[in-house]
Amino acid sequence: MARNYFDLFGLPAQFDVDPGDLAARHRERIRIWHPDRYVRGTSEERRRAIAMSADLNDGLKVLRDPVSRARHLLALRGVSTDEETDTAMDGDFLMEQMVWRERLEEAAGRAREVAALADEVAANRAARQARLASALGGGEAADLGRARALVRELQFLERFLRELDDALTEAL
Repeated sequence: MARNYFDLFGLPAQFDVDPGDLAARHRERIRIWHPDRYVRGTSEERRRAIAMSADLNDGLKVLRDPVSRARHLLALRGVSTDEETDTAMDGDFLMEQMVWRERLEEAAGRAREVAALADEVAANRAARQARLASALGGGEAADLGRARALVRELQFLERFLRELDDALTEAL
């Protein structure tokens, strides 16, 4: 399994992370492990500094993004989201996606309507993230199953929000 990025930054393994605290912890650790500080060190010290810097940068990227952070928490608990092989999704969620996509097609070129749809989808994402935080806080298998499903749904929402952003840019 990959490194525990929460341990790397001295953070509790939980969904809610203070972005400012995470950034400060990254700066503090990257300053210590930056490879330039080890130019005159042994080859082992240089190799370790490069590896630690890479881990710190990877960890920052993972913990900064809510979906990646949740996926990491699930992996630490032995749960895979299986995006590559498991394509089953909740029927109600898929219907909701279809309705939103139809609305986007109908709103093409009309910035106000695209922006309203983007706000609606963003609010839906925020509600799902709150449910995800709650599910990840529980320790039961059912909680982890809900968290897994929510992570997969949030991936769809993130992708759709990027499409909405592109559509809004085109409409302006």
